[in-house]
Amino acid sequence: MRTYASIDDFFKSPLFTVLAIVIFFGLIVIGVILVKKYVKPFQNTEKPKSDKEIAEEEVNRLVTDITDEETLQQMNEAARELEKDADRPTEKEVAEEEVSRATEEVLDEATAEAMRRYAEEHPEEAAVFEEKEDKE
Repeated sequence: MRTYASIDDFFKSPLFTVLAIVIFFGLIVIGVILVKKYVKPFQNTEKPKSDKEIAEEEVNRLVTDITDEETLQQMNEAARELEKDADRPTEKEVAEEEVSRATEEVLDEATAEAMRRYAEEHPEEAAVFEEKEDKE
């Protein structure tokens, strides 16, 4: 630890400069806290909103009635275009296609043997597959 020959040496040291800066800004912070706490114009009188109030304001901001005819017409056209896509497959048809694609017959003997061994090691998965085959 450094010792100072006189008090003058301490005031000229970098340690004193750092301490002076920290103390100066600390006093400013304490002063601001006291002003905000005790001076009437700087006090915060707003009460925090509840989660329900915040949610209601957000919903009211997002949900508005459409009064613009052009926007309403565009929305109706978009709804009609969605209805035109009736030739799209249903979710059930997509699922059936995926199952049939994923369960194609395996012609490679090594792959078939690996699948058989996997089914023996994981009987719970094999049981689910067999249930699907029984339904068909």
